[in-house]
Amino acid sequence: MSEKSKILIIEDDIDLVESIKKLLETKDYNVTIAYDPEEGNVKLKQERPDIIILDVMFGSRGETKGFDFARRIKNDTLYADIPIVMMSAINTSEPFFNFSPETDGEFLPVDCFLDKPIQPDELFSKIEDLLKQKFNK
Repeated sequence: MSEKSKILIIEDDIDLVESIKKLLETKDYNVTIAYDPEEGNVKLKQERPDIIILDVMFGSRGETKGFDFARRIKNDTLYADIPIVMMSAINTSEPFFNFSPETDGEFLPVDCFLDKPIQPDELFSKIEDLLKQKFNK
């Protein structure tokens, strides 16, 4: 039997984190949580996840720390191979942004971008696709 895939969620909305964690655990994923990118960096080094689910905005001032975290990871040869699923409500609340890895790849170095509210089927599908790509290289 293969080892459970490890997923690191970096998100500051406690209710959303718990919902996503429960959903992922129904699919037998091993889930680790960090509530900000600084804690996420520690968990990244401790756990070496197979996938990172990352929010964009953190803190009461809505700082875009998720973008900085993603760029830092993708520029680090130790972790650059870990797929990042970025999630945000920015496309819903500010539709003129329309962020996408396809059009904003240099600014948005992630493997997938999902709009909040997250749809479970879409999240599962993206995670499964990214895991297949990662382990079939």
